[in-house]
Amino acid sequence: MKFKSDIAFFFRKKISGAFSINQIFEALAAEISKNTPVKSHNLKKSGGSLPVVLANTMEAMNHAVNGINHITGDVHYIACGLFKGRTVLTIHDCILLHRTPKSTWKFYAYLWIWYKLPIWFSDIVTTISEKSKDEIVAFTGCNPDKIVVIPNFVNEIYQCTPKPFNATRPRLLHIGVNQNKNLERLISALEGIPCVLEIVGDLKKNQLDLLAQYSIDYENYHDLTMEEMAERYRQADVVVFASTYEGFGMPVVEAQATGRPVVTSNIEPMMWVAGAESACFVDPFDPVSIRAGIERVVQDETFRNKLTTNGLENVKRYSIRQIAGQYIQVYRKFLN
Repeated sequence: MKFKSDIAFFFRKKISGAFSINQIFEALAAEISKNTPVKSHNLKKSGGSLPVVLANTMEAMNHAVNGINHITGDVHYIACGLFKGRTVLTIHDCILLHRTPKSTWKFYAYLWIWYKLPIWFSDIVTTISEKSKDEIVAFTGCNPDKIVVIPNFVNEIYQCTPKPFNATRPRLLHIGVNQNKNLERLISALEGIPCVLEIVGDLKKNQLDLLAQYSIDYENYHDLTMEEMAERYRQADVVVFASTYEGFGMPVVEAQATGRPVVTSNIEPMMWVAGAESACFVDPFDPVSIRAGIERVVQDETFRNKLTTNGLENVKRYSIRQIAGQYIQVYRKFLN
């Protein structure tokens, strides 16, 4: 059934190394457009300074529609200027608040400008996991009934591609180099394990020094296209994603969709995203636990095959058709 209302998606400015939100919602726009056109608008400025916030908010005001104005993430503050139609705000996580000490003025600036006020100005908020919903409520005190959990989808470019498993010298894929991605603990956990560590992300000097210190055989990739990223999954034997903080954890389900066993963190939302018995769960704060998980997956073929089979079943929850349908239900619900 055709959805009879204008829909506009608002995106942050595209910047190198930060394109996951754009990729997710560009694909959703294409899926939703099968029933009704979606107008997409990329803001022209990036950064968190007051002039940028004001300029982006004014720009969004000029492109708002009388139907649904959906802020796809990051630039939450533009909700304060969207007076036409109804506003849907997607908040992916609260990492901005986690990274900022509460004793600083910046914390309260972020809390009010990026979270409290945008939520107040929005008609409904969506987020990608129950963990993110709990954090939003805890930080802002907003009514939890205003927040709807809609997970991310797995792009159809990630298809099951069987390959022989190299138990002698496996290729381990790790994605991300920011502090929460936990690369430093992974590097120390791999000391002495024969493997090739593939790292996606622009490595920092301290990380390069650690790789040399622990004599890790590694390959480094960054600024990959989605097809190039899918190829990295296809070439991997194991995907290791022992992150200390995520709003969702896309590498977990992208790896499962490709048919690769996953070692990931025993914390939320990764446990919920991965599904019970569909990943090897480890303590991300303990290199010994990370090492033991990797060794088990590499050495135990029965366990490894079970993870792969269960992972392929788990990702059925994250098809783009299901997720697009959930957004359309939200649009219809509060328009009606």
